[in-house]
Amino acid sequence: MKNKLLFILVAIMSLPILSIAQGTIAQIWTEPAVFNADEQISIYFDLTGTELASVAEEEGVCIWTWFPGDPGETWGAPSDASKLAQVEGNIWKWVLTPTEFYGKPADQIAEFYGQLQTHSGEKITIFAPDQDPPNHILMYGLTTIKSDATILDYHPKQFSLDKPLSVLLNANNAYPDNCDNNPVVGDFANAPNVHVHSGVNDWAIVIENNQANIDKTELTHLGDGIYRWDFIPNEYFGLEEGFPVLNIGAVFASNDWSYIGKNVNCTDFFIEAPAVTEVAIPELTFFPSKISKKDLLCIIRTENEVFVSSLEYVITAGSKTIKGSFSGNKAEMTAYINLVDKLKDAGDIDKINVVIKDNTGRLISENSISLVQLTD
Repeated sequence: MKNKLLFILVAIMSLPILSIAQGTIAQIWTEPAVFNADEQISIYFDLTGTELASVAEEEGVCIWTWFPGDPGETWGAPSDASKLAQVEGNIWKWVLTPTEFYGKPADQIAEFYGQLQTHSGEKITIFAPDQDPPNHILMYGLTTIKSDATILDYHPKQFSLDKPLSVLLNANNAYPDNCDNNPVVGDFANAPNVHVHSGVNDWAIVIENNQANIDKTELTHLGDGIYRWDFIPNEYFGLEEGFPVLNIGAVFASNDWSYIGKNVNCTDFFIEAPAVTEVAIPELTFFPSKISKKDLLCIIRTENEVFVSSLEYVITAGSKTIKGSFSGNKAEMTAYINLVDKLKDAGDIDKINVVIKDNTGRLISENSISLVQLTD
């Protein structure tokens, strides 16, 4: 074991520093969003902005993981179990049953971290608790839903309408349909099956619990009266991208409605949709707007994407090439170019070409800027 760990460290340290210093994985999600470690799951990684962005299909992407255990993989020769499948673009999917892959019992698995890399191990990006921000994968536990008073729980709390959402129901604590005459709380746990009758925006759009939707509306029983409803809101309700969802309503019932499970005081369940956070659009500014060979050119890029850690520029002026880096942070990165010094021996030129790329090699901008011609 010590030899193997030493080999891993040597292999990582021998890689070019640039390969490890690329942007971190900004988006990771699982399907289902809540799962037991002995279930087959899919973990999705959006590799935009990382060393693995736009990786060629023949290079492939695999996982090298060391927590919650060592699965016994061989560096540079990944098994099929550790290989990811490309979903589309920079989104890749890893399918596994955690207990089988790691060879550990379910009660010893609660989180995952490691790194993604090309099959050869030459390109790497890490998901781990020591990343900034931490991006390891944490399992959402069933502690809350199993408490004495909880009827409904869901994860993630800040869910997206185009990503998996898991809603958990504790049938042992559910109320019946009518609270007029001493309702029996928990009778719903005797239901032979559990389905969901649901809708969005105060029942403006409804997916009924009926025979036509028998498979679509059925929940997964996790044991002990705990049920899970897995869905992607936009897909489940047939919503167009950008449809404004205010809330998701639900009533649980057996497929024939002989058993009904509701919220406290026999009311419908409602899950408020998270407020939509507007993502700032990066802005690139050249100042001044008109320049000559005797100006100081300032280039500013604000609201940089989460995976952008640095910017580089290349300016071509006739036969002369000027290269440099921006300074600053994600909120604002700035480059100052003293054209007086840089172009003093550039000869007669009437324009410059400015190319800007980020730390992943992505082209941010390419501009041809005319120079104001000065007269003596």
